[in-house]
Amino acid sequence: MRETLILAFLVVLGYVIGLLTSIYFPSIFIYLIQVNYLVLKGDYISLLTSIFVTNSLLDAGFNTIALLVIYSLFGSKAGKMEYIVFFFSGLLGNIFSLFLFPPNTASAGASGGIFGILSFYIIYDMLKDRKFDLYEFLILVIVFVLSDILPNVDYFAHIGGILGGVILAFIASWLKRDGEGRYTL
Repeated sequence: MRETLILAFLVVLGYVIGLLTSIYFPSIFIYLIQVNYLVLKGDYISLLTSIFVTNSLLDAGFNTIALLVIYSLFGSKAGKMEYIVFFFSGLLGNIFSLFLFPPNTASAGASGGIFGILSFYIIYDMLKDRKFDLYEFLILVIVFVLSDILPNVDYFAHIGGILGGVILAFIASWLKRDGEGRYTL
């Protein structure tokens, strides 16, 4: 559970940083979240910082709870690879947002990475068992639909995150697992 707890801690820390900078240093905050216009002008680091930084308590709360729910469903059986899935999926989600939303769009939060972890575990289990699991697939679809009916949600980040998790699940399924069931690179 260490990996999940560390990611949850980083989400909470990102909220604290986002809240404080949005109140006291708004000129810094704008470069920590993803503002598409600024990214297109060279602020590439915000593609990573915006995965964590948000000033929305609701966003940080939902993301922290989502990580804990994913852990209760799947454990941290990916071990340290969960970090790779989270960052790759979050980055891919942010890239989707960058190119599919207008330049004046701003976004922030960890949900792309979280959707990546969820889709990774679901797809990896299906590949391992060599069968389609309708119930796990429905979990992903229902979570996606329910999260995207809320206002101001970056659904392109969710789609990119899901795609990132699927890509890494296919890669992980081709790699060997060690005796403890953890994925190895």
